[in-house]
Amino acid sequence: MASYQDELERLCFSPTEKAELSRRLTAGQTETNVRRMRLPYRGFVAVVAAVSLLLGAAGATSLAGVSPAFRAIFGITSDEQARQLGSEQLNLVFPDKNGSGASITVKEVVKDQERVYVLMDFTAPEEVVLPTPEETADGRNFWLGEEYGECAVAFYADEACTRRVDPRSWGWGFQAVEDPDPTDRVIPLMLQITSDETIPEEAAWLRITKLSKLWALENGEETAVVSGMDFTLSVPIETTAEIYSFEGRCAVNLNGLTLAVVENLTISPISIAMDLVIPDGEAYDAAFEAKGPWQMYVQLEDGTMVPTRFEKGGGVQDIFHDDAGQIFFRADHVRFELESPIDVAKIRELVFVGDNNRRAEGEEQSGDVVHFSFGPGHFRNETYWNEVNYLWKKN
Repeated sequence: MASYQDELERLCFSPTEKAELSRRLTAGQTETNVRRMRLPYRGFVAVVAAVSLLLGAAGATSLAGVSPAFRAIFGITSDEQARQLGSEQLNLVFPDKNGSGASITVKEVVKDQERVYVLMDFTAPEEVVLPTPEETADGRNFWLGEEYGECAVAFYADEACTRRVDPRSWGWGFQAVEDPDPTDRVIPLMLQITSDETIPEEAAWLRITKLSKLWALENGEETAVVSGMDFTLSVPIETTAEIYSFEGRCAVNLNGLTLAVVENLTISPISIAMDLVIPDGEAYDAAFEAKGPWQMYVQLEDGTMVPTRFEKGGGVQDIFHDDAGQIFFRADHVRFELESPIDVAKIRELVFVGDNNRRAEGEEQSGDVVHFSFGPGHFRNETYWNEVNYLWKKN
């Protein structure tokens, strides 16, 4: 690890490159807004089946009030996991401003460092006969928007939605969840907003517009079932989930195959996000193709291991060139979705399989180098280490 870090230190940056590095390390503060329709949904196709089981389960109204949809999406099976999710129950009703009789009820919101999940019910006008929709590849039975089902989403710091605080780039889209009563006029929908970086701390409200049509897939064609509507949703997105960002970096040997450096680390009860600084892009891509995706789990204070699922960020890839125009490294944004919510105060280690899993599991290292270490020596956050994390508070 020392030789690798020395190699990074020896890199000679031009003024332009230094400015770009500074920009990336402080991304989100002064960037131009770029919006892309990127929909990296979290296991929604499997969720449709799982929710139906949860709806009929005994005690379905327990689990700290979390909806069956969110319990299925985030793998929640206990009240403690439900509390860690930090969801906010809202039940905000928005009627169609054009008087069609349609309405949208925002039921529940979940937010972490990069994503917002908004669970809502769309109630169709009385005279509308809803079709039996076909499944799409991502499971969305019905969705809302203008042409091609696109809506508009923006982040704001205030309830009046006058101070925009958008991240640098983000995407959004609707996804179906299980309908407990397909015979009524109420369609449950999930809107997922995904940022390519940490959502600004000031972002306390979402404004959602251009919800003029209800769409469904009929005979393989996207069909507008209801048209001519006008909704403006102002949705509070402040939740109780604990989210922490860390300064600093540490090398990691991904799947034991290829070196990278982890930086811009953020942790929430449902995900871990980071940038991977990659010195050899070709070797990295070849390793991922052969043995990817990268594997990582969270080891908690009591020894519990919580698996994660790797997700590549939606196209945010910074490439750095030297003065001759040659690529000398790149940075990929990645995310690891946790199998179930955790108490972030009880993390012992973030364990990368093929690298620091040997130390975490107490195995003989046989001369192998363990690179990654989740601790204050590599990742700085005084509040987290001194006041939150149980293990470090004891020391």
